[in-house]
Amino acid sequence: MMKGLSNALRGIGGEFEVQRVLGAIGTLTYTAVVPAFIALGIIKDTSVTEFCLAYPGGLAACIGATAGAIALKDRQVAIAKVTAETGAVPAPPPAGPKVPVEEKADA
Repeated sequence: MMKGLSNALRGIGGEFEVQRVLGAIGTLTYTAVVPAFIALGIIKDTSVTEFCLAYPGGLAACIGATAGAIALKDRQVAIAKVTAETGAVPAPPPAGPKVPVEEKADA
């Protein structure tokens, strides 16, 4: 179990990545601390039921933000590697084929 978690926190180079570690800590904190605070009465303005209704959205936000940060970083690293190896900045992909549009004549 711990080996799998350790591998999930490592990047393609084999070292731990800041985005992955911070995302995991944030998600674990959200998962464990908030219900504990509600149960202990530290958070008094909400109930366990209200938290359970909002929980899936918050968890999705934690996971989505982590995945987005990792994807953005990986994309930037790939662009930097191409630029370093070739000296050329990758161009954005083309917009697609141009489709001629027939103009209708008003009769």
